[in-house]
Amino acid sequence: MNPDKRPSRWSPSNWPVRAKVLAIVAVPLILACIFGGLRISTSTSEALDLRRAADRADMVPAVVDYMAGLEAAMQTATDGGDAGAAMTQFDSDKSELQHLLGVTEVDDSVRLATNTLIDLGQSLVDKIAADSVDLRARVMAYAPLLITAETAITGLVGDDAAVRAEGAALSRAVGARGQMAMQRMLVDKGGELPEPVLRSAIVTIAGTEPATVSAIGAFLGGASDQAASLRSEMVKRLSVISDPASVLVGNAELLASQQVTADIADDVIARTADAIPATVTQQADDARAAAIRDAALVGAGILVALILVGLVARSLVRPLRTLRDSALKVAHEDLAREVEHVRADGKEFPVQPIPVHTTEEVGQVAHAVDELHQQAIMLAGEQARLQLQVTDMFETLSRRNRSLVDQQLSLIDQLERDEEDPGRLESLFRLDHLAARMRRNGANLMVLAGAQMSREQAASVPVAALVNAAASEVEEYTRVVTVSLPDSEIDGAVAGDLVHLLAELLDNALRYSPPSTQVQVSAVPTGNNGLVIEVSDTGLGMTEADLRVANTRLESGGEVNPYTARHMGLFVVGRLAAQHGLVARLRSTVAAQADSGTTAGVYIPSRLLVHTRPVAHGGTDAQTPADAHAGLVTALALEGARPSEPALPPEPAARADDVLPQRRPGANGIVEPPPAPEPVEAEPRPSVASFFTARPQPQAPPQPEPRRAGHAALDDDEDAIYQKMLSEWLVDPHELSQSSDLNWKSVWDNGWSAAAAAEAAPVRDRTAEGLPVRQPGARLVPGHAEERPVASADEPENGHAGPVRDPDAVRASIGGHFGGVHAGRRRAQEAGGTDHQ
Repeated sequence: MNPDKRPSRWSPSNWPVRAKVLAIVAVPLILACIFGGLRISTSTSEALDLRRAADRADMVPAVVDYMAGLEAAMQTATDGGDAGAAMTQFDSDKSELQHLLGVTEVDDSVRLATNTLIDLGQSLVDKIAADSVDLRARVMAYAPLLITAETAITGLVGDDAAVRAEGAALSRAVGARGQMAMQRMLVDKGGELPEPVLRSAIVTIAGTEPATVSAIGAFLGGASDQAASLRSEMVKRLSVISDPASVLVGNAELLASQQVTADIADDVIARTADAIPATVTQQADDARAAAIRDAALVGAGILVALILVGLVARSLVRPLRTLRDSALKVAHEDLAREVEHVRADGKEFPVQPIPVHTTEEVGQVAHAVDELHQQAIMLAGEQARLQLQVTDMFETLSRRNRSLVDQQLSLIDQLERDEEDPGRLESLFRLDHLAARMRRNGANLMVLAGAQMSREQAASVPVAALVNAAASEVEEYTRVVTVSLPDSEIDGAVAGDLVHLLAELLDNALRYSPPSTQVQVSAVPTGNNGLVIEVSDTGLGMTEADLRVANTRLESGGEVNPYTARHMGLFVVGRLAAQHGLVARLRSTVAAQADSGTTAGVYIPSRLLVHTRPVAHGGTDAQTPADAHAGLVTALALEGARPSEPALPPEPAARADDVLPQRRPGANGIVEPPPAPEPVEAEPRPSVASFFTARPQPQAPPQPEPRRAGHAALDDDEDAIYQKMLSEWLVDPHELSQSSDLNWKSVWDNGWSAAAAAEAAPVRDRTAEGLPVRQPGARLVPGHAEERPVASADEPENGHAGPVRDPDAVRASIGGHFGGVHAGRRRAQEAGGTDHQ
């Protein structure tokens, strides 16, 4: 996936499944909570409003009682009755009304009307008690209080239509009762007023009766008896009042009519004064119950929704989480362990299914992961079987190659026994050495295949012999020197693999160091009776990071990976070290200097050492060239190439100033070699030439026994033989520089001179057109492929020519070598698998 197209961190696509599920159900839940909350709020608000209305409605009886007490106080004071009791009742009603007004939340208009009613009523009562107002003033002062009482009552009954109708009827009834009380006081005590004034006052009061009677009649029902009675009594009173001839003071008809109307008003007051608070209180209780019911229903609905959402989310999230955890466990732990198990024995087994047993999409994904898991195990089994097959092929090829090399070594030994020409002996020795290197490459293939090589060696082997054997298996063995090797002996069971390991380290050191330098092999005993063999070079070296990587691969014990094909030697060293409990590590030759070269150390534990003696050189650090001749014998014996003959014991370690031991034909175990002649005194010469000294030959009557060639004691014939033994690339520079007749010229200089002379030959014949006539063979350069090589000025007159080297053969040999190396590395890289050893 393109990183630029990845969603941001906070994108909904990156939310966890739990967050996505919550987001899906959050919107409807939030809406449900909002609407449910609004419903609960509305119900609660209605319940609170009705509760306040009920509290206000509780003041209605108090207002009615206050107006009744005020009327009683006025009539008692006017009629001359028990004014004290009436005033006491009035004060009690007034106090109750004031208390309710103080604790009840009412509108400002209602509060104003009630306060006005209380204040004016108290003022009127005080004036009546003081007898400071006449009858007409009393009546005219009480009439506005009736209107104020109607305003207070209608303001206290609330907004319900039925309750408001009852409140209106109640206020009209209170007004009708007050009107009848005022008319009764004028009829009873109106004698003290002039007739016109009395009639005018009664007519004024009666003028508001029609509206009052109509409202009360509407409440009582227009066809009811009480409504009809109210109307008839009103008409009767109006007819009497409007008749000028009628006497108003003490008129019995007026008093009876007024009493009937007052009784009907009292009945309406009694019916409505208590019914209004009860009705409003019931409505408040119902609203409160509705609010509680709505809150319970909304809460229960939201709770049920949350439970359902939780169950659904759990049924979705838990399988996904189980699937994720199980898949990660399979990927990071189970699969690696099971693949390793399958690779170990190649047997497949059923995998443990993921514990998600549903049949929906999540269960199907879990089943798919189980299928992938099982397929991975099957692929691992197939790969393990393929690896075993490849390993078997490698092992078979290696053993066949070793068999062919052994036959080649046998043939070379036979040729060496029958050969008397020193030049051919040199070539045969090189072939012997090349075959030993081929055996090492075959052994590498065996190690790569993980097969164990059979070892015939049972006796312990000295360290010096092991180093010599390792040097005999590398190409530039002449550059290998040993320093301070102790006379320790290594257990024979591990000696062969240790030779192989050291040969790989030597080959690596020689390959990555300048050709003019030497590779030093030393050994140091450790404090725990072990031994450390070190191979040091002075090449380019390795960085600290590369050393850490290489040591990690060595410590892994030869794990097969893509790195193996490019670094076969490191793989072989790690594998062999892991097999025998050795420890191989790399470090810089000089600490903290990466360009000082690389030193490879191999720790050999004490259990693999037979015994340890002091250093053979008496503690000196003299360098001794490795004896590849004797080492080849030891290597072949350790490899078990000649099981019919035991390995020859290693020769004693030579001192630094001694020449290296000579190689004898057949000394590697094919046949018993003839007795070696007595050594001939010879002066020391350079170590390179000493590897190819003349070898003792069988006694022959016509020829004297050849002596070992020396650097300072050679006659002309011996020098010619010696020169024929040396190939051009092995000529000792020191010996050439000391030659007096070389005159700084070589055979190649003679060849160039001959080529120049051939090209400068004049043209003798020309055609008629002036073109030169070519003479076949006239310009051939001496030394071409069909002629013998051009003899140098330094060759002796006896005609012994140096060996002829075919350029095509040399080129084919070098090309084949490098091609084989690259092909081997490529095949090793392509051949994967797991080490079973």
